[in-house]
Amino acid sequence: MALFNRGDRSQSNDEAVEPVPDTVISTDTSDNDYFTPTRYTGTFASFHYSDFRLLWIGQLGWSGANWMEQVARNWLIWELTGSGVALGLVNLFRALPQLFMALPSGVVADRFNKKYVLMACQSVTMSSYVILTALVFTDLIRVWHIYAFSFLMGISMVFNQPARNALIPSLVPKINMMNAFALNQVAMNSMRVIAPGIAGLMIWLLSTKSAYAGAVILFTIVIVTTIMLDAPRAKSVSKTSSAGGQLKEGLSYVVGNKNILVVMIVALAVFTFVMPYNTLMPIMADEVLKVGAFGFGLLLSVAGIGALVGGLAVASFNDIRHKGMLFLLSSFGYGFAVFLLGLSPHLGLGIALPIIVMLFIGAAQAIFMTAGNVALLAQAPEDLRGRVLSVYNLDRGLMPLGSMGGGGLADAFSATTALMMMGGVAALMVATVGVFSSRIRRL
Repeated sequence: MALFNRGDRSQSNDEAVEPVPDTVISTDTSDNDYFTPTRYTGTFASFHYSDFRLLWIGQLGWSGANWMEQVARNWLIWELTGSGVALGLVNLFRALPQLFMALPSGVVADRFNKKYVLMACQSVTMSSYVILTALVFTDLIRVWHIYAFSFLMGISMVFNQPARNALIPSLVPKINMMNAFALNQVAMNSMRVIAPGIAGLMIWLLSTKSAYAGAVILFTIVIVTTIMLDAPRAKSVSKTSSAGGQLKEGLSYVVGNKNILVVMIVALAVFTFVMPYNTLMPIMADEVLKVGAFGFGLLLSVAGIGALVGGLAVASFNDIRHKGMLFLLSSFGYGFAVFLLGLSPHLGLGIALPIIVMLFIGAAQAIFMTAGNVALLAQAPEDLRGRVLSVYNLDRGLMPLGSMGGGGLADAFSATTALMMMGGVAALMVATVGVFSSRIRRL
C-alpha cells in the first residue's frame, strides 16, 4: 500500500530524487508552506504527491467507465433509430447542462469543499449507470430513457469538471502544474485506448448489456479513490460574499482579462466544430468504413493511443514557457485532422488512412486540453479557479449545437462531408485568431 502513503511532505534526504535547480523553484508562499522544499522533475514528477496519485487513479476509472458507456450509448441509439439526428440528439442532452449550469458549477467549486462536490457528482453518475444497466438487462430500455439519463449525467459532469480541475493545482506545487494536467490527460487517454476497444468487442461478442455492466464496475474505482482522498486544500477558499456576488466576481475577472478571453475564443471553435466529431463515428464505422461495432471501438481506441502519446510528451517537458503557442497549434492541428478524417475514405486507402488520422486527432486533443487548462489556471488566482474554469466550460456548452449540426449534415449529405466542413471551419477560425492576435502567441 505504499502507493497511498502520506510521506510526500517529509521525505528522507537519502531518497535519490534530483531537485529542480533553484532558478525554477516556485516562490509561491502557499506552495512553500504546504509542500516539501524538494521539487521533482521528470515525466511522472507529480506522482510524488499521494493525493494527486489518488485523483489520477480515480481519473482512470472515470475515463474507462465514461468511454465504455459512450460507446454503448451511441451504438445503442444507432441500433434503435438508425438516425444521425438521433445520435446528435443524445449527445445534445448529455452536453446541454453545460450551457445552463456551467457558471453556477464554478461558484460551487470555489464555495464548497471540492472533495465533497466530487462525491456528490459521482453518486449521481453511479446511480445513473446502475439504472441504465438494469433497463438494458431487462430489455425495458427506450430511447427516451437514454436521453433522460444522458441529461442527468451531463448535470453531474458539469459540476464535476470545474471541481476536479480546480483541485489539481492544490495537489502539486505550481512548478509541476503542467506536468499534473498532462498526466491527468494520460489517465483519461490510457483508458481511452483500452475501454472503447473492449466495449466494442463486448458488444460484438456479447451485447450492449455487457458494456453497460463494465462501466458500472469501472466507476467503483472512482468512488473508492475519492473517499480516500485527503486534500486539505480542497476546502473552500472564501465565503466572504454571497453566491451571486461570487458569480459576478468571476465573470468580471474573466471579462477584464484579455489573455483568458483569447484562449476562450480559440476553444470556442474547437468545442463547437471539432469535438463533436465523435457523434459521427458510429456512422463512419458502420456505413462508410464498414467495420461495425468492433471497428467503431477500435477507431476510438486508436485516437486514445495518440492522446496517450501526446499527453506523455507534454508531461515529459514538465513546464512549457509558450503555452499560448502550444494551445494555438494543437487547436489548429485538431481541426485539420478532423478535416482529413472526413477526406480519408475518398482517397482509396481503405481503413489504414483513417487509423493514422485518428492517432493525430487523439494527440492534438490531449495537447489542446492540457495547454488550455494550464493557460487559464496560470492566469487565475486560487480563489477564482473554479469560476474561471466554469466560464471556459460555457464553450463546451456549444458542443450540443455542433453535434446536432454534424448529425444534420450527415443525414443531408454524408458523414465524410460533415467532418470535412466541421474540421475545416474550425481550423480556419483558429488560424485567423493566430494571425491577428499576437496576445495568444505571447501567452
